[in-house]
Amino acid sequence: MTQTKDKAMNTLAKHLGVKIAELSPKRCIEALNGIISKTDSLSSGESDSTKQQELNEHMKDKTYLVGEEMTVADLVMINKVSGYMKGLSKEERWSKNNFSRWYDLIQNSTDQEILSGLGVEKIKLAQPTQKSASTANPKASGEPKEKKKKEEKPKKEKAAKEAAVTVITPAMIDIRVGIIVSAEKHPDADSLYVEQIDVGEEQPRTVVSGLVKYMTLDELIGRKVLVVCNLKPASMRGVKSFAMVLCTSKDDKVEFVEPHLTSVPGDRAYFEGFSGIAPEPLLNPKKKIWETIQPGLFTNGSGEAGWYDADKKFHKLCVGSDGFVCKSKSITDGIMK
Repeated sequence: MTQTKDKAMNTLAKHLGVKIAELSPKRCIEALNGIISKTDSLSSGESDSTKQQELNEHMKDKTYLVGEEMTVADLVMINKVSGYMKGLSKEERWSKNNFSRWYDLIQNSTDQEILSGLGVEKIKLAQPTQKSASTANPKASGEPKEKKKKEEKPKKEKAAKEAAVTVITPAMIDIRVGIIVSAEKHPDADSLYVEQIDVGEEQPRTVVSGLVKYMTLDELIGRKVLVVCNLKPASMRGVKSFAMVLCTSKDDKVEFVEPHLTSVPGDRAYFEGFSGIAPEPLLNPKKKIWETIQPGLFTNGSGEAGWYDADKKFHKLCVGSDGFVCKSKSITDGIMK
């Protein structure tokens, strides 16, 4: 086990640099001691439902094993349990939902080179499909074997096409600091503005926003805002919009969600507990990632922006290495979109 830990530590130090210094290997290993006792039976192939359930419960309110970012602890653990996870059926993985969520996050957030170095093979976590009575009990059918095989083939193909379960997190959303460099009324829509927003790229992005009712052009130009940059481009009354300005609203009042004054165009915003994870290049509309996360986006009682997870834990939206929290100027408990 000591060699496994050393290998994981060296690999992580090579690829994450200073992050390893933020949480020392000694502290990681100390935090793992209690968890390791629960996983000994897993890596050895033993079946202990009590320990399995304890480990699943341990991960209920955690994104990572230690702290708010992925550390050596997560790599040590995924190395230890990868064989166990590979041997589970879809149903068994699904029953350990908290642990499977963590496993899927780590395997998809880690460079393939690191996973290969640790001997970890990626596992496709898919939701189990219901088996029909005839499939579950082949003997109950009196049909010839040849016909049975022909019927089973389409079922296998259908099962193979079942979409893998995607653990949707707010880290998938690419939110960046931007500055509105220009804005004008939409030529064909009285309620829309067409803005040019600098998000740290070679050219500003064209963004269409329904803010005419709430803000004047003078209030837009030069404003530092937060921009969702990986939504699929959409045509709005003949003008294609390549991003979305993040606002908060309450009682027919709308305000920008604003980054810290020291931030610059292109700075990425992140939610507490989900930092250091690269966002999706483009959100796949079929996966409903934005639609899943957006209902949890709010400002809290202090006007701080963030996301409430399924357990009602509030993850603040921050920007910069100092973790400055993004805020609304005056709207508290407002909906963000």
